[in-house]
Amino acid sequence: MQHRETKTGGTVHHRYAFESLHALGEYINAMPRTWDCRDSETATPETAWDLKAGYAGAVDMARFGWIEGAQKTQAALKRLRPYTPKPRLRNDVYGFRPNVPRYCAGAPDCMVRNAPNGREGSGRALTLAIPVNALASVSAVHMANFGTAVARYINQLEAENVRVEVIGMIVSNVRGQRVAHSWTLKRASQPLDLAVLSFSIGHPAMFRRLGFALRERSHAPCDPGYGSTVPATAGDLINAPAGVVVLNGMAQASTVAKTPEDALAYISKAIDAALAAPQGAA
Repeated sequence: MQHRETKTGGTVHHRYAFESLHALGEYINAMPRTWDCRDSETATPETAWDLKAGYAGAVDMARFGWIEGAQKTQAALKRLRPYTPKPRLRNDVYGFRPNVPRYCAGAPDCMVRNAPNGREGSGRALTLAIPVNALASVSAVHMANFGTAVARYINQLEAENVRVEVIGMIVSNVRGQRVAHSWTLKRASQPLDLAVLSFSIGHPAMFRRLGFALRERSHAPCDPGYGSTVPATAGDLINAPAGVVVLNGMAQASTVAKTPEDALAYISKAIDAALAAPQGAA
């Protein structure tokens, strides 16, 4: 685990980073609390709150993955129609028709071809950082829809030969201090592990149990209300990769992810917009 504490404009910023979900679970299991609050452990397990996972169940899923969630996500992926971005055109040395002005000018890239979404594979890589904060009003079903759409988006990109790295995030304002936790879910060279992704991005206990547990072990002052969710930025990551896309949206899952198809459309639009923006934040 890495921890960095900085102060900007009078605001203390705590950033914590874990190399994997498993490492995050091991950290929680081994590290004593710095807070007196214990809501991560003592809150009553309820379907609407944490799918009845409880604290111990959430820690186990962080350490070993959520197998049932992986199975449900796999089944949902079979039913989810792939998102097909609108083709765009680009000039190249080959294509389906000539670009006459460029041909007359003697330019070698005088042919026109399709460039789907402007994202040709060729070994390119994309890093997605996905905050999973979701208040009690956000349905577990809609959170799962969001996670399923993320999985579909990743699978589709990698089918186009774009390698994807995925980072989970939890970012909150805790008594005036900004507290950010992140963990690597998938490296660009690794295949997608649905048991890891389904729990991290789709199970309410990731935030409502483990997010609380991480705050209870943070250097921020104890807050019985556990702070408030704030939109994440690339600055909440330690050594943020160049061009990282921060995909905020889980906090609005009950609006943007009523179905997996709704979630996929939202995610695709948000990421495309971020890729077109200088800062790469969705």
